[in-house]
Amino acid sequence: MKYLAIGILFTIFAFTTAQEYKIKTQADLANIRKQCVELKKITPEQVEKYKKFEFTDDEKTRCYIECIFDKFGLFNAKDGFKIENLVKQLGQNRNQTEVRAEIQKCVDKNEQRSDSCSWVFRGFKCFISKNLPLVQQSLKAN
Repeated sequence: MKYLAIGILFTIFAFTTAQEYKIKTQADLANIRKQCVELKKITPEQVEKYKKFEFTDDEKTRCYIECIFDKFGLFNAKDGFKIENLVKQLGQNRNQTEVRAEIQKCVDKNEQRSDSCSWVFRGFKCFISKNLPLVQQSLKAN
């Protein structure tokens, strides 16, 4: 019985450790961007706009953002935004309570039942409209 309890505790520890969020870098973004460009069939012209944080509200762009957020570990279609991961990614060298408050102003539980691409895009557009320098800085921090 003692060994069973130790085994269960070890399994829980291993699972929670595996779930810990790793802050993404510009190199990670470049790799993920490449994957999402291929998956979502994004044109080179669109990529150049996205690099300048120019995002049109169309299906391809919304789903590209969903792809980026999903691969970054910041959102998934089932559970929505992963607020603590967003705080870790965006809150580097910042007051995490303030960053969390800013994030929470823009995320929702998808009460309007939008598709997942629209859901993540809505939160993304809200956040960058108020916090673009924070987003840009979070990618330069590492």
